[in-house]
Amino acid sequence: MVGMKVAIDENDAAHGRGYTTARMGRKSRLRQERRTGEPAREKPRVEKTAVPPADRKPILIACALLVVAIAIAFARVRSQDYITLDDPEYVTANSTVKNGLSADGIGWAFTAFHSANWHPLTWITHMLDVQLFGVSAPAEKLVNVAMHAGAAIFLLLFLVRATGALWPSAMVAALFALHPTRVESVAWVSERKDVLSALLFFLALYLYVRGVVRASGAPSGGGALGARTTPMIWVAVVFALALMAKPSVITLPFVLLLLDWWPLRRFERTPLSQLLLEKVPLFALTLVSIILTLRAQTEAIVQTSLSSRIENAIIAYADYLRMLVWPAGLAIFYPTPASVPVATLLIALVVLIAITALVIRYARRFPYLVVGWFWYLGTLVPMSGIVKAGIQWIADRYTYISYVGLFIAIVWGVKEIVERRPQLTRPLAAVAIAIIAAFGIATFVQAGYWKDAQTLFSRTIAVTSNNPVAEANLAMILFDRDKPKEALPHIRASVAADPSIASSQYTLGRVLDATGDRAGAEQALRKAIALDASFAGPYRTLADLQMKAGNKDEALHLLTRASELDGGDPATRAQLAAARGDLNAALSDYAAAVAASPNDANLRNDYATMLARQQRDQEALNEFNEVLRLRPDHYFAHMNSGALLRRLGRENEAIEHFAKATFLRPASPDPHVYLALILAVRGEQARAISEIDTAMKLDAVEANRYFSELVRLPPQNNNLASYRAVLQQQLAAKPK
Repeated sequence: MVGMKVAIDENDAAHGRGYTTARMGRKSRLRQERRTGEPAREKPRVEKTAVPPADRKPILIACALLVVAIAIAFARVRSQDYITLDDPEYVTANSTVKNGLSADGIGWAFTAFHSANWHPLTWITHMLDVQLFGVSAPAEKLVNVAMHAGAAIFLLLFLVRATGALWPSAMVAALFALHPTRVESVAWVSERKDVLSALLFFLALYLYVRGVVRASGAPSGGGALGARTTPMIWVAVVFALALMAKPSVITLPFVLLLLDWWPLRRFERTPLSQLLLEKVPLFALTLVSIILTLRAQTEAIVQTSLSSRIENAIIAYADYLRMLVWPAGLAIFYPTPASVPVATLLIALVVLIAITALVIRYARRFPYLVVGWFWYLGTLVPMSGIVKAGIQWIADRYTYISYVGLFIAIVWGVKEIVERRPQLTRPLAAVAIAIIAAFGIATFVQAGYWKDAQTLFSRTIAVTSNNPVAEANLAMILFDRDKPKEALPHIRASVAADPSIASSQYTLGRVLDATGDRAGAEQALRKAIALDASFAGPYRTLADLQMKAGNKDEALHLLTRASELDGGDPATRAQLAAARGDLNAALSDYAAAVAASPNDANLRNDYATMLARQQRDQEALNEFNEVLRLRPDHYFAHMNSGALLRRLGRENEAIEHFAKATFLRPASPDPHVYLALILAVRGEQARAISEIDTAMKLDAVEANRYFSELVRLPPQNNNLASYRAVLQQQLAAKPK
C-alpha cells in the first residue's frame, strides 16, 4: 500500500528535518556517471515528518474509521459479564474498589501491592468506573474499548508524525486495533492495565516524536539538549503514568532509541552519548518500576531452572509469530508444557536467529526491519518468562504492544515493494483490506467467547488440553451454580493436570463434600493445606467438616488458624464465634461482612442462617430472599428458607423451596427428607413415604442421619419400615 505523500513546509526542508537518502538503482547510477563524468549522488527523499494543517483532514478520517471499526469489532462486550479469573480480585470482591473513588481508596492504590502488582493508576480507574457506573461489567468493558481506541489513535498519530506516511501508519494502527489477540486485553475487565498502559505508551511516543520534530530546527543540528528539555519532561510524566498503569512498559526508553535509528535518524547527527543522556530520567523511572514490581511479585515468582525458563521463552517468541499470522485457537490460559521437544526448540531457535541475522544484515538498507524486529523482541522481554511470575508462560495480552513492531516491519516492507513496483498498488491494497476485514471478523467472533465465565472456560477447554486453570474455573462456576455433579469431572481433570495447585485441591474438597464424599473431601482439603499452609479457605471448609463429624476441638483449631491467615476477616471471625457458641458475636461479625460484600450470596446465606438461629425469623427470611434475588439457584438458600418456613407453619411455601432444591441437586436426599416430614404432617402419607423412599435410594446413610436429626429420634438403622412408622407419628406433631 502506497504511503500518502504529505509535503513539509520550506522551513522544515531548510533545516533538513526528516530527510533520508533514497537508494538509486545501480543502472541509474551508471547512466548518470557516464553522462556527467562524475560520481552519481543519491537523491534525497523526504521522509515526511510534519503534517501541515491543510493535510490533517485525511488523518481525521483515518482516526474516525479506526474508531468505527473498533466499535463494531468489540460491540458484543456491551452485554457481557465479569469472569471468575482475577475479576473478583480486581473489582467484584474488592471492597476498596467497590466503594468508588475516595481519598482512602487512592491512598490504598498507591501503597498496596495487591494482585502481585503495583499499578495505582489502574486501581484508580476501576474506582472511577464504580463511582460513575456502579459495579457494571458492560460499563467497564466499554471503557476498555474506549481506551483501546485511544491507544490505536495515538499509535496512528505517532507514526504519521514520525514518518509522514499516513496510510501505512493507518494500516499498522488497524492491524494493532483489530488483531484477534487484542480481545483478551479489551474484553477482560482485569486487563484494564493493558489498554491503559498502552494508551499512555503510545502517547509518550507521540510526544517524543513531536519534540524531536520541533527541536530539529535547533542550531545544533537537531539534537540540542536544551531544545529537547521541555518535551522530555512531558514524555517522562506520561511514562511515569504508564508505569503506574502496568510496569511491563519499562521498555519505552529502549523503543525511543530504536526510533532514533529509524525513522527519526538521529544517530546520523547526534552522538549516542547525548541520546542516552536525555533519556536518563526515563531509565531511572524504569529502575524504580523494576524494584517496585519485584517487591510486589516476590511471592508470585516461580522458582524454576534458568534453562527451563530460557527454553520456554524461545518457544514463546516463536509461537507468537505463529499467532500473528494464524490467530486460531486463542485461549485465556495456555498450560506450560511439561517438556519441550528438542526438535521443536531447535527449529524455534533457528527461526529466531535467522530472522535476527537477516535484519542486521540489511539494517542500513531496510532500517524499519531493525526497528520492527527489535521492538518485538525487546518489548516482550518483561513477559518472556525469563523472570517467571505465575504459572502462565504465554498469553494473548503479552503481545499487545510487541506486535506493533512486527506490523511496522511488514507494512513498511510492503510500502517499499509498492514504491519499486507501482503496478502492485491495487492488488496489495485489496489484500490489505481483506486482511483487516478478516481480523475484524475474527475479533468479533473471539469477543463473543467472553460473554461470561462459563462460555469462556468451556471454549478454552475445547481449544487446549490438560488445562488445570480452565478446568478448575469451570468446575468452580458449576459448583457455585449448585451443580457439584457436573463440576466434579472438571475439577478432577484440573487436579490430574497439575496436582500441585492448592486452590484446585481446595475446590475438589468442596465439590466432593457437596456430592457426599466426606472422606475424599477431607483428603483433598488436607492436601491443599499441605501445598499452601497460608491459604485460609481449606481450613474453613475442613473446620465445617469436623463440626459435622462432632470434632469440635479440631474445628475450633482450624478456624482459629483460618482467622489468623485471613487477617481478621469478619466472615471467618463469625464462623469461629458460631463454632464457639457465641451467637451474638457471630451475628455482629456476619453483619459486618455482609456490609463489606453485599453481593456475596454465600455470605448472606450464612448471615440469614445465624439470624434464624436467634429466632429473628422475619429478618432471616428477608436475607434468604435477598440471597435468592442475587442467585435464584442457590441450593442452601432454598433449603434454609424451606426449613424456616416449615418451622413457621408456612408449609406450602416450604414445599416450593424444597421442590426447587430437589431440582438443583437431584442426588441429594436432604430435601426429600424434609418433604417427607411436611407431607406426613399434612396427612399426605403416600407422598410422604414416596419421598422418604427416594431419599433412602439416593443415600441411605445421609438420609438416616438427616431424618434422625430433624425428628429428634435415635437413628432407625436404615430400616424403612421404622421410618414409615415415624412418618405416621408426625401427624400428631402438626402445629396447632
